[in-house]
Amino acid sequence: MATGSSPSRTARHAARTLSDGDLLSLLRREEQGAAGYQDSALAAPRQQALAYYDREGFGTEEEGRSQVVTSEFADVIESIMPGLMRVFTGTDDLARFAPLAPGQEKWAREASQYVPHVLMRQNDGFRIVSALLKDALMFRLGGVAVDVETTDESVTIPLQGLPDDAVDLIVAEAEAQGATVQIDPPSDLSSDWPSVARAASEGGSDQATLTITHPRNRVVVESIAPEDIRFSPAAREEDKASFLGFIKRASSSDLVRLGLTTDEIDDLRSERDLSAEEAQRTEGLPDSDARSGDGDSERPLWLVVAYVRADADGDGISELLRVVYTHAGGTAGRIIQRTQWEGPADIALATPILMPHTLVGRSLFDQTKDLQQLGSVLTRGLLDNLYLVNQPRPVVSDQVNIDSLIDWAPGSPIRLKPGARPGDNHVSWLQVPNITGGALAALEHFATVRENRTGVSRYNQGLDAESLNKTLGGLDRIMSASEQRQDLIARVFAETAIKRLYRLVYRAIKRAATGPVAYWTGRGHGFASCDPTQWPDELELSVDVVGIGNREQALGHLSMVGTLQEKLIALQGGRADGPFVTAENVANGAQKLTEALGYKTAGVFFQSPERVAATHADVTQAVSVDPALLAAHAQIAIQREMAQADIHIKRDKAQADMAIAAFKARQWAEIERLKAGLTATNRYSTLNRAID
Repeated sequence: MATGSSPSRTARHAARTLSDGDLLSLLRREEQGAAGYQDSALAAPRQQALAYYDREGFGTEEEGRSQVVTSEFADVIESIMPGLMRVFTGTDDLARFAPLAPGQEKWAREASQYVPHVLMRQNDGFRIVSALLKDALMFRLGGVAVDVETTDESVTIPLQGLPDDAVDLIVAEAEAQGATVQIDPPSDLSSDWPSVARAASEGGSDQATLTITHPRNRVVVESIAPEDIRFSPAAREEDKASFLGFIKRASSSDLVRLGLTTDEIDDLRSERDLSAEEAQRTEGLPDSDARSGDGDSERPLWLVVAYVRADADGDGISELLRVVYTHAGGTAGRIIQRTQWEGPADIALATPILMPHTLVGRSLFDQTKDLQQLGSVLTRGLLDNLYLVNQPRPVVSDQVNIDSLIDWAPGSPIRLKPGARPGDNHVSWLQVPNITGGALAALEHFATVRENRTGVSRYNQGLDAESLNKTLGGLDRIMSASEQRQDLIARVFAETAIKRLYRLVYRAIKRAATGPVAYWTGRGHGFASCDPTQWPDELELSVDVVGIGNREQALGHLSMVGTLQEKLIALQGGRADGPFVTAENVANGAQKLTEALGYKTAGVFFQSPERVAATHADVTQAVSVDPALLAAHAQIAIQREMAQADIHIKRDKAQADMAIAAFKARQWAEIERLKAGLTATNRYSTLNRAID
């Protein structure tokens, strides 16, 4: 087939390249589809969940009747959160990186220590993890985003009195580190920094300064409100979604830093209608969008950070693109950043109860909604019944003064009409049957149903006074059965959202790194250093979620481990390097015990397992050397020292002899000079006498 008349492959390729306009239209369609799914399928359950958590009324209340709302849903959430937070934030050893190939052991150890440091200390890790878990437990889905931001750190140095070489040195070091240098006030001599300093000094200006600005990369982790998460409705996994992103609040000032002009920003819509969930959360708070006028640098605007799959280069194969864009409604808007993305999207989603073949699972609200309704109905009936039992209705004849029964107080008399006698049964009381026993039995039944559904029992909450009369083994079995559901929820969080979050932080650290970094370990051992630029692209990662149960159980289990270690150490002859237990094993047990007691800085009490292993290796190596060889090395060292000492003595003696010889020579020379002088003087005196 002839090819001369057809367009070249390069031309066809260029013609199909995805433009920013086409990409923005695609993004808006995907975003609208995701928002529609949120509004139709997820928004209503979230609003209802928050209303149940806050114990708001059901809308069926009747005036004059009990309107109490029980707190089954809130009780379950607040009971399971402490255990989850202790597991996921109570230790820095939650996530352990492991090498994928020989030679990566050092980098795995560095990542295991530095990644939690970045997440929990450089970011507000406790709040981030708490929001992620609680959003998932309450609203089916929680989200967190990881990004790398570049910030400027400036240092100002006064120029007054600085010598030329000092200015040259400061500027050279700053520019070598990639920093920018500016003079204030500005000068035409900006390229000649010593001349600028001299001009400032000679002009008598004591305000001339040199500003050095260093760009710094920082890993930023932030939680995403559930209603701001956007994903393709048909998505089954984060990394297989054709569209995954979130809406992010930004100010006009933030958009200027991202490269937009003030005119472009003024064209954007700043008013974004609050969702029903936002309005529900911010009820009673001042208007957050009060600063909405054009030209206000803090005017609230909205960005969308999206990861979309599209054929960007026209080769027929979709690529993953990371796009940051803003829009004014409809299809109008502007793409601010567009990058072809390698690896997973920097978003981690959490759901507590997994459902097959869907991204959104089920929440604890789905497990307790009907129980709170039933509990509220039963409690209302119980309270109404108790009120009627304590305040029975009177049955009276026509001989009773009705006015005395209206708005009466306990103990007030009932007036009879003239001629009527109290003993004629003109007043009797209508007794309402007491249903307390049946209502309490029903409430107890539904409490048991709630425990079976959620795994939150009265025993692990410490609420059952009768538990003192039950056997310890029976309680352990009850608690173990109830904690299996909590353990499953913790494992789901660990293997999905938390593991993904740590991987994303690891990748972000590599992107942000420019060289070695030093950081405070928080383990009582001072500063540590690492070089993330040397880390491999991927490492194996495991998350340890053992210990969701109560602290007493964890301490008991650790005590059993310690007892077994003691027996094995005795079995291997009391040595800490035997085949069963090593010094590092014992150090790990001590660290876990300290963490179970609630202390995060185990290094204050014990040496770290890494240091114990290193020290023990040195000691073992020293002990394993042959004693005869050690004695021979010691004898050689002694002889070497004696030889060196003899050399020093001989050298010092030679130097002393030379000094003495030189001193003697100088003395003899002086004596000879004096002798020569005396001889000349005597001859002169003899000659004078002869003349006379």
